[in-house]
Amino acid sequence: MNWAIVGLVYAGMYAALVTTLADHAWARTVIGNIALLLPPLVPLAVLAKRRSVWRGNQAVFWGAIAAWAALWFAGQLGWAADEMLRATPLPWFKWHIMLHLCGSALPLIALVAWPHGTSATDSAVTVALDVTVLVVFTGFLYWSLIIAPGMDPAQTPFALRALAIIGPLVRLAAVIGLLAAAAAAGKSAWAAVYQRFAYGMILAFAVLVGLSLSTLRGDYRTGSAGDVGWMLPFWFAAWAAATSPASPPEKRATIGVWPTRHPAPVLLFAALLAVPIVGYGLRYLMPLGGRVDGMRELATTVTLAFGIGLVLIRLRVEHRAVELADQRVRLLATACEQAGELIIIVRNNRIEYANDVFCVASGYSREELESLPPIALLPPGSEQMLAALRDNLIAGKLTRATAGIARKDGTTFQAACAAAPIVDDAGRVTHFVVVIRDITEELRLREHLVRGERLSAIGEFVAGVAHELNNPLQSVIGTLELMLDQQQDPALRVDLERTRFEAGRAGRIVRNLLTFIRQTPNERLLVDLNEIVKSTVTVRAYELQMAGIETRENYSRLIPLVLASRDDIQQVLLNLIINAQQAMVAGSSTRVMSVRTFMIAGDAVVEVLDTGPGIPVPIAGRIFEPFFTTRSLGSGAGLGLSLSLGIAHAHNGKLELVPTASGCCFRLTLPGAGFAGPVPAHG
Repeated sequence: MNWAIVGLVYAGMYAALVTTLADHAWARTVIGNIALLLPPLVPLAVLAKRRSVWRGNQAVFWGAIAAWAALWFAGQLGWAADEMLRATPLPWFKWHIMLHLCGSALPLIALVAWPHGTSATDSAVTVALDVTVLVVFTGFLYWSLIIAPGMDPAQTPFALRALAIIGPLVRLAAVIGLLAAAAAAGKSAWAAVYQRFAYGMILAFAVLVGLSLSTLRGDYRTGSAGDVGWMLPFWFAAWAAATSPASPPEKRATIGVWPTRHPAPVLLFAALLAVPIVGYGLRYLMPLGGRVDGMRELATTVTLAFGIGLVLIRLRVEHRAVELADQRVRLLATACEQAGELIIIVRNNRIEYANDVFCVASGYSREELESLPPIALLPPGSEQMLAALRDNLIAGKLTRATAGIARKDGTTFQAACAAAPIVDDAGRVTHFVVVIRDITEELRLREHLVRGERLSAIGEFVAGVAHELNNPLQSVIGTLELMLDQQQDPALRVDLERTRFEAGRAGRIVRNLLTFIRQTPNERLLVDLNEIVKSTVTVRAYELQMAGIETRENYSRLIPLVLASRDDIQQVLLNLIINAQQAMVAGSSTRVMSVRTFMIAGDAVVEVLDTGPGIPVPIAGRIFEPFFTTRSLGSGAGLGLSLSLGIAHAHNGKLELVPTASGCCFRLTLPGAGFAGPVPAHG
């Protein structure tokens, strides 16, 4: 419902009625007093209905407006009682006029709450105390400047002039205040609320100027058309209250908003300072006689004491709020320090805070970080990303990014960053908080998972190929066996034997592929790893010698027996020795291959080291992938290390690349069977 239109219709009907009854003074008085009682009840009803939708400073603002309507209603009851029951026309200087006057000032005083600025509840108590002190001070001024002089017949004309001037000026001040608040609210819904309120005050000011002139001439009587000036603001206030936005949900747990700042009590101190100046000064500038001057001094003393008491309460409430805010800040700071994530807070391109975890991860101290621009924590070339991140944060957006973080020693680590703006009560971005998570291990595990999935896909493909090759190979081998049994020509038998050997070799390769894919163990016996290593090196001794490679062997006397397939372990060792030989032949002037065995925690270990060029770090994680090779095209299929890894895993062991200062070192670890092996003859 548009209460403003209803109010205008109400005022128009009232003006027409009292104009019609111009010659009936008593009827106009009765109708005027009754008609003036209804308008303040309208905003009270609207505010009572919507009171639950506001909180904090907004609740204080509308509470002050409700107090205005209630005080004015109570004052009008007293006025009507004097005029109609006690036959006292125009009781300007009675107690009820104080309620009228104090209530009329409340729309202006209510703006102290500044409701469009914040709805936080932690400042509402102090704002309510501010409003209370200002109302008390306003009442004191009205009593000193209007009521007290009106009690002296000689000063009644002065008091009446003061009343006629101050009344419209208070409405004018409220208009100015409401329009200024509407301008400050900008595009907020509160701008329309202030404007609707101001419309009623503008109409009231225009009408009350004429009513004041009528009062000074002695023409005013209750029930005149000018009474609409008192009525209209209440209807427009009801319109504003009915359309006022509800308070947004309060997010007390968020770290994205600073605690509400309480307004400084400068206005209250100024008001308290003015109380003795006005109260005691008027006694000498405008003496009113012993009794009235005594009442004036008493009013000054009581007002001053009451105001000081309220200010002290306000300071205590504010101090308590600051203590709670400090406690919350300490709690948040402790949480930041205990968090496992890296946290920094940035302001004006400067790091204001970094938790201990961040300092440890970056290698910087807090003092160093305070003088370090954030761009120094990013690798070169990150300027564009940082600019985009800053733009999003200034726009108030939560931003996520993945970036490298540079440590003090020049190394970097990959991190997932979540940055959020911190805003003040006015909605301005003041700080940025950045939560950083080191994802180096996560990326490694992800890469390992992807590689595992790729290996699985390759394994399925190789298994299918191996099965397809195995059947015709077995047919070829069987046919060759039959031909050898029937063939007597020596030359032809040599060719058939060579063909059978090559077919058998192809068959073993197929079986090894299946072993790598399925990881199914062959027949395993307790074997001596030292003996297998020595025999394998002996098999390759001639080729190593021809390649100019010096072989150094070192066999441990305390190495356990292992449960293994001799052929499989020998194949792994052959692959490692051949790889070492080819690496040194391809690019090494010093050619030394070292083979040694030892025991670690009950496991048998063999290492093959070479003085070749080594394996670059970027590709070290891929050397066990099937079909991956560092050799030139046609020099190898890239299956040797992947097959060897499959054999090691099938034996519940490990095959790994061990970091070395130069060259390359592969380590094969097999679980010991719990039995000591024979002592080697030499080593």
